[in-house]
Amino acid sequence: MKARWNALEPRERTLVAAGGAVLLAVVLWVGVWEPLDRHRDVLAERVAANQALADWLTRLEQRLPSGPAEPPTATLDGRSPLAVVDQSARAAGLAGALQRIEPGSRGEIRVTLERAEFPALMGWLGELVENRPFRVVSVRADRVEPGRVDATLVLAQR
Repeated sequence: MKARWNALEPRERTLVAAGGAVLLAVVLWVGVWEPLDRHRDVLAERVAANQALADWLTRLEQRLPSGPAEPPTATLDGRSPLAVVDQSARAAGLAGALQRIEPGSRGEIRVTLERAEFPALMGWLGELVENRPFRVVSVRADRVEPGRVDATLVLAQR
């Protein structure tokens, strides 16, 4: 290999050395720099997404009350949970939409409403959770016309 190099004219040696340097630069660029640059971009996107998530969680944390949650002070006043749910739904203006209130298998209460006014339904659920010893287990609401829904709710006592 050395004999072959020495057999080249000085001008040819310069040309081969320059070609080798360019080839080395291209290999380093394609094999090292480009993959690192792509990986850096991916990591930058991950950092931005994680920072956005952290900011959102911080804003959410600021809205949450601090300290342990207080137990509900509202009671059923000696009435059955079904009667309390029925009476509160009627008081919220949902009497016409109320189809069924029935006990569930694990002490839950299943409430079925048809063509209920959505704002009244959401207001009633908010009042029920805030002022009564109930929690919402599930809600399924299907829009039947603007502002009205068919809904099935599952409630449980806290």
